[in-house]
Amino acid sequence: MSSSPTAADIDRATIVSWPAAVTEDRNGWICLAAGGVTGRVNAAWPLDWRGGDLDAGIDDIEAWYVARNLPPRFKITEGACEPSNLSARLAERGYECVMPTLVMTAPVCAISPQEDVKLYTALPPAFDAVIRETSKDDAEYDERLSIALRAPQPAVFAVIEHEGRPVAIGMSAAAGELAGVFLMRTAPEARRRGLARRIFRALMARCSEWKVQTAFLQVEDNNANAIGLYESEGFTRLTSYSFWRKP
Repeated sequence: MSSSPTAADIDRATIVSWPAAVTEDRNGWICLAAGGVTGRVNAAWPLDWRGGDLDAGIDDIEAWYVARNLPPRFKITEGACEPSNLSARLAERGYECVMPTLVMTAPVCAISPQEDVKLYTALPPAFDAVIRETSKDDAEYDERLSIALRAPQPAVFAVIEHEGRPVAIGMSAAAGELAGVFLMRTAPEARRRGLARRIFRALMARCSEWKVQTAFLQVEDNNANAIGLYESEGFTRLTSYSFWRKP
């Protein structure tokens, strides 16, 4: 990939590096399904459209998710949605737009490792503990853990411990020349100590060893603290996406 990645490039890399339990192409729309809890792995990604009638295509997606006991949901990324009038058609059918999220990218440059951050190529028990502590319930914990366990190689899992207890984590996985950053989590009692920044820099250091060209991440657009951190580390806003679902 000689040029800067597009919004569609990032979406396709996300599907690979943050994998759902089930992935199926339906006329160019990529249907993802997992435990039904989190958004990205339980939505249709309309990256291309090779079908005919648009309403028939939406009907097909709805039936696909209903067959899996999941609510139909579309993830629409600005600049990476086909056909371009899909969101308008969904609105006419009673869908609502929720959870606006930024997609941010940065060139991967050589950076010094963080000495207090432990790095693993497979998910360690310490990583598991922080996912559980920062998940709202067991269902969210189970789904996020299962996604992390499916991450393709190369992948890295970063952990900071304090007094023998894990307090901050983050992970990255590569998809070709792109690397995604996921599961940036800090235990509640350890926040606002700069731990997330050290985790983040440790991940970027490992990404530079992989020779990937660009790192990317997604962050909800109302998370000002996280956005400020990523911007201070050289990330800029590429695009945004929202989920479309019926009330």
